[in-house]
Amino acid sequence: MSTPNEIERLRHQQGALADFGSFAFREDNLLAVLTEAARICAQSLDVTFAKICRYRPEEDDLFVVAGCGWRGGVVGKVVSRADETSTQGRAFVTGEPVILEDVSKNNSYALPPFYAEHAIVSTADVLIQSKCGGSWGVLEVDSTSVRKFDRHDVVFLTGFANVIAEAVVTSDRTVAMRDSIRAMTLLIAEKDVLLVEREKREKDMRELQSELLHVSRVNAMGQMTAAIAHELNQPLAAIANYIGAAKITLESADQPAARAVDAQGMIDKAQEQAIRAGEIIKKLRDMVEKRESVRSAENLEAVVREAMSIAMFGVVDSQIALSITVADALPAVQIDKVQIQQILFNLIRNSIEAMRDVKIRKLELTVGPGQPGFVDVTIRDSGIGMPADVVARLFLPFVTSKTDGMGLGLMICQTLAEANGGRLWRLDDNVPGTAFRFCLPVAIAPDYALPLVA
Repeated sequence: MSTPNEIERLRHQQGALADFGSFAFREDNLLAVLTEAARICAQSLDVTFAKICRYRPEEDDLFVVAGCGWRGGVVGKVVSRADETSTQGRAFVTGEPVILEDVSKNNSYALPPFYAEHAIVSTADVLIQSKCGGSWGVLEVDSTSVRKFDRHDVVFLTGFANVIAEAVVTSDRTVAMRDSIRAMTLLIAEKDVLLVEREKREKDMRELQSELLHVSRVNAMGQMTAAIAHELNQPLAAIANYIGAAKITLESADQPAARAVDAQGMIDKAQEQAIRAGEIIKKLRDMVEKRESVRSAENLEAVVREAMSIAMFGVVDSQIALSITVADALPAVQIDKVQIQQILFNLIRNSIEAMRDVKIRKLELTVGPGQPGFVDVTIRDSGIGMPADVVARLFLPFVTSKTDGMGLGLMICQTLAEANGGRLWRLDDNVPGTAFRFCLPVAIAPDYALPLVA
């Protein structure tokens, strides 16, 4: 059984891993992510040094790309052999953790001179597995005193290595995405003189839109990490309380039959909370998952309310007066549910952010009939509104009023609305705040033309 100190240590390590995961999702600079990983690993395991080695196929070695605690001449300088003659190489080749509790008793590995220069006594290495196949590199921590790295430490390091691997994939995708966006911009500018390449360009743009949507979802997930933890904390805490109460009830000696019934009720409540936590995770997984478009007849009110519940994670205490108005007897709409919820999520989160610094915070969603064959959804907030220069270029890429925004959200929303047979536009009705409306086709209707935007 774990002692209170061990439980506290594990709790601290899990918290550190969660903090790093949140940071890694927000940061697109891979070197910054790797450096922070080394720092948090060293701090969480109470050691002085940590380093991350990346495998270089052409040189067939492990190169120190980031670290914590080392003097000059290590990070960005040192290499080790990618074979079993070094601790890093053995972890890289075998995929198994390598631990030396006392390097002075080592007879198996060739340790570089800087170990002695930094008075390294104990060391532990774990593999960073490439998400694209093969092995990416090695994560190592080093102590200046004898340290027995136990299985909990190894699990912690392995968890960090997994997050680092995800960060590498995200970084590569971000770089590729920026290159693709620049390529798309050039293609659009040259479309009049490159008509012969029209078919190929349209295919490239569809693929790019799919990637942009996926990046948008992953970025949103990074921003929501703390909110997700808050949402899940309640059902998980309730589960722990119910199970603890059931255990105490069953241990009671008097009236065992009645106690069993009480305990069963508590276990049932714990099960309900577990299902609730699972539903939260499922909704978020659906938001982030990269998938092909699938359109089907959907109840738009249910789609709107589910998207609202996801978008409002973490903002329950923001004093926003929320209202959802749905017209009676609305027909079903023919849509890709996840894509429409992505539009709603982006617009709702934009509204919430726009109302952050205003006193009166009202968010209104209205669902009702539009022009023949279409249903309209309107999102209106009482926020600060939009600058005129942003309004003039609203749906162009990289146009944003946010200091940390990518300027892709509205462009993606417009693309998704059109992909579902509808259209998205901003309402210019001289009402304070900002309002957007999009229309969607009903599931069973004649071949109506798209409604004109006034």
